[in-house]
Amino acid sequence: ARGIWNKRRRLLVEALIRCGGSPTAHPRAAMASGRRDWLGSACTLAGVAAGSFLLGSWSAGLRRARAGEGGTAAGAASLKLGFATTDADPSAAATFSSCAAGAATAARRAAANGAADEAGGASVEELLSFLSQLPPKPIGARGAKPQDTHSTAKAVLLCASGKGGVGKSTVSVNLAYTLADFGLEVGLLDLDVYGPSLPELICLPSVQVMQNAAGRIVPLDYGGVALMSWGYIQPGEASTIRAPILAQIVSQLLTGVEWGNLDVLVVDSPPGTGDVLLSLSQTLTIDGAVLVTTCNNISFADVLKGVQLFEKVEIPPMLVVANMATFSCKQCGHSHELFTDSACAKLPKFLESQGIGLVRMPLDPLLSKTPDRPIPPVVRAYPFVRNPDNEGRPSWAAFNELARRVLQQLLAPSSGRSGGSSDRVTLKLRAGGALEVRLRGGELRALAPCELRATCRCAHCIDDMTGEVKIDKVRIRADVGLRATGVEPRGNYAVSVSFSDGHCSLVALRALERLAGGESASVGPAAARSTAGAW
Repeated sequence: ARGIWNKRRRLLVEALIRCGGSPTAHPRAAMASGRRDWLGSACTLAGVAAGSFLLGSWSAGLRRARAGEGGTAAGAASLKLGFATTDADPSAAATFSSCAAGAATAARRAAANGAADEAGGASVEELLSFLSQLPPKPIGARGAKPQDTHSTAKAVLLCASGKGGVGKSTVSVNLAYTLADFGLEVGLLDLDVYGPSLPELICLPSVQVMQNAAGRIVPLDYGGVALMSWGYIQPGEASTIRAPILAQIVSQLLTGVEWGNLDVLVVDSPPGTGDVLLSLSQTLTIDGAVLVTTCNNISFADVLKGVQLFEKVEIPPMLVVANMATFSCKQCGHSHELFTDSACAKLPKFLESQGIGLVRMPLDPLLSKTPDRPIPPVVRAYPFVRNPDNEGRPSWAAFNELARRVLQQLLAPSSGRSGGSSDRVTLKLRAGGALEVRLRGGELRALAPCELRATCRCAHCIDDMTGEVKIDKVRIRADVGLRATGVEPRGNYAVSVSFSDGHCSLVALRALERLAGGESASVGPAAARSTAGAW
């Protein structure tokens, strides 16, 4: 039923766009078909306009919350989508938007959970709970002053490729929107200045990108994902830019965009191993990289170079996406390999030896389809993973699996990929109820049970909807008699700790490592408010 409704909405919006906004287009057509058809069309189009107005109100409120600059940032974001800017209370619009996207989020989580059950991994809800425990880190130049921090992200993900034409931008866009459909706050940054692909994949009205009162770039918002690309700033222009100017542009895109507080920032880097990747690694702290390739010898050689570069600049390669690996035939119902050279056998063996995961993305003609005109996000026409008509296709399921495995890798303790016991973070229960954390490399650090108990972010301690703290953290931290009574591992990502007061906390290993001081993370005042009591 949702698919039929989306098809009807899409047809109505496309009809409205074809009319070009002419006030006489619909009346003239209605004169030929009768007054009743005209009245029905007018009522239907009025409903579409009302929905667009509500979504515009919600988008404006979201931009104000992200940018923290009042109406300037909200107005700029709403303007990009062609919606009216309003200062009204966006609660009703937020309800409308959540109803429109709630079914898609539930279906995507159910599909990802089914794949997790088959693979024996954690569910999406568990992974999202673990991710919420991570403290946000600043998005900006390394060594910047805390007061200069304007945006934060709990994880920064790099999407890269050794060569062009392998579908890297398509993968990064659909991955970002899949994570957003999981319920995360996601930003997508296109760093390709010479050939930006994001404006072609996410078609927006041609409106000038705005700056807020602080002089920082306001990202665009489409379908709940914050977007920025050089192609939006200079649309349709060939970039004849020399290297020094290129470095300044990349630096401004990395540090001068006011994203607000994100869960995940996805960075779509240009192909190859050039200056942009080096500037990126020197500016931001990247939590992991996803390499996109195809199963042929030329691309396989580029994967080797990419892995070597990431190891040099200390960016952990998490997953490799073998794009266009198979083709699902509707006639016979089987999947067929598209590449038959030796790379198909060499790539899995090499990645297994390096401890890097592999995701095989099937070829789908609809995946490469791009819009030829801007369509409001309420229609959910693009990108591929937002369209409800694509649910159940092999590529749709593959992106769910890719997003779930990305969350798994982001939550894994940062370490070498050998898998030895010295590379894992563990929590031990000692005599008398004391806790001891063994960090990567074997270093031991004591952790006060009262401190761990006070930083719990479960539903009993923190309201998920409002963020209100339900416990007295000062009193808990002062309780020196509080002891741990049990420690139990939960998969590869977390540990369950029971306390003498009867409470039980589920702690992500990555958050436990940061809490014990094994991973440095400096945050500014904007992030400090969010990390007060966060792990």
